[in-house]
Amino acid sequence: MQRVASALEERDFPAGSTIFNAGELGRTMYLLAQGEVEVIGTSSGGKRIDLVKLGPGECFGEMALIELQPRSATVRVRKKAKTYSLNNMDLYNLYREDNYAFVIVLQNICRILSRRLRKADGRICDFLAGSSRRLNPAVGARRSFRRARSRSDRRTPPAPR
Repeated sequence: MQRVASALEERDFPAGSTIFNAGELGRTMYLLAQGEVEVIGTSSGGKRIDLVKLGPGECFGEMALIELQPRSATVRVRKKAKTYSLNNMDLYNLYREDNYAFVIVLQNICRILSRRLRKADGRICDFLAGSSRRLNPAVGARRSFRRARSRSDRRTPPAPR
């Protein structure tokens, strides 16, 4: 792991600065040692959406090491930040020089991506569950009616015969 540590580049960013913008080509991931950053997305309608705030020990920009696509979000510094960065050439050199460390780094990137995907899946399910009630009010109304009826059935004694 000494090889990984020696490849990291330390950088400081003042509050309010932008580390990278959505749409830029990226080849670097960042580990946040101090401070706080916010990850900002943009809706299809152009509205700015604050996706998440990250603090010390968390990383961002890791997708740039896995796929050669433009950045998917903007990262802005909320509180003065110190980062350690690893770029794609550092990762390639790690592969050539220390295969074990390379595998450990990739496994951890995969774990991070998997954890974030699970969280996104949960948010999507919650959103869709809420939007199905908004899109089809009859579904929500039927559920409310059934719940109310079952409660009243429990409270009302059977009618005499």
